[in-house]
Amino acid sequence: MDTINHTITDILPELIELRHAIHRHPEIRFEEHQTSDRIAHFLDEAGVPYKRGYAKGTGIVAVIEGNGPKTVALRADIDALEIQEQTGLPFASEIPNRMHACGHDGHTTCLCGAAKVLMRHRDQLHGTVKLIFQPAEEQAAGGRFIVQEGVLEGVDAVFALHAGPSLPLGTVGVRDGWLMASADWFQITIHGIGCHGADPGAGVDPVLVAAHIVTALQSIVSREIDPWHAAVVTIATINAGHASNIIPDTAQMTGTYRSFRPEIHEKLRDSIRRITENVATAFRATATIRFGGEEAYPALYNDERMTQFARETITEALGPDALIELPYPIMAAEDFSYYLQAVPGSFMFLGTNPNPDTQAPSLHSPRFDFGDATIPHGVKLMSSLALRFLSE
Repeated sequence: MDTINHTITDILPELIELRHAIHRHPEIRFEEHQTSDRIAHFLDEAGVPYKRGYAKGTGIVAVIEGNGPKTVALRADIDALEIQEQTGLPFASEIPNRMHACGHDGHTTCLCGAAKVLMRHRDQLHGTVKLIFQPAEEQAAGGRFIVQEGVLEGVDAVFALHAGPSLPLGTVGVRDGWLMASADWFQITIHGIGCHGADPGAGVDPVLVAAHIVTALQSIVSREIDPWHAAVVTIATINAGHASNIIPDTAQMTGTYRSFRPEIHEKLRDSIRRITENVATAFRATATIRFGGEEAYPALYNDERMTQFARETITEALGPDALIELPYPIMAAEDFSYYLQAVPGSFMFLGTNPNPDTQAPSLHSPRFDFGDATIPHGVKLMSSLALRFLSE
């Protein structure tokens, strides 16, 4: 372990430089061309073999082969968000309305660091490591393409880290079983009859119908779902009309629904459709609904055995104080769930908050920063997960 620590210390300056470069030039789903080029350049210099072109083109899969039959995979997401950065950092985003507000610049850097560490200590690898740099985690479920393209074929276990700003720097939050919810999206279009705002009886007001639908949808979780099952139905946007004195023909709403169990997911979908269509009918309007379909995210379930292995690795690599048991799952979603449907593994949260006495900016905040001090912890844990798994 001391030799790995030495290697991490040796390469840390170039990893910090890499993260800053990626952070300056954030790219969103399936547009991560420059990010992919930077990763490839880093892997080239580290002597790590890889292939490009995965998941619509910007994904990279590197393979480090050791001496042994088992294969372990490590994954990082590489895309950014459509957010205007407000951190004031000297390496802040140079692209308007683009930002690494979810820590993917840090995830990518940690996996690049792990690639270099494992390559330097290849003689200790009793098997093969796949390092997966995946595009489009945000809103496009890029992980499903990685699975569909067969990247996980022959893989015995898979692991990933995610920035956790609610956790102290250098700690790791774990939980086996359900950790993150499924997520699907819907778009509702209400078709009314437009008219002058001074004569509402001459038309059918889709805005009024939208208001009643929003209220009625809140009854699904409170009155149709067993209180023992977590669920969320959220309307996030409502758009209608352009003038203050004209009732428009249509109103449009978008939202998300989330749960952990497939049967609850289906019940939410059926209830959203039933309530929307019947409320619209009650007010003489009609409604059409489009659900997210293939871009839906399954719920994320951590394999119990692999999560226990992760606990042991965290304790050994980072110390017993680094391990934090997460008390309950969260309703956010992650497309690493596709990986865990195919291969046993575990998804963990890596603490990034350097001052636990203060509340750090949350994920997806325009003020969030992964933090350079987080990098060595992530590199050490990812490297240790691979080395320990292949040695057992």
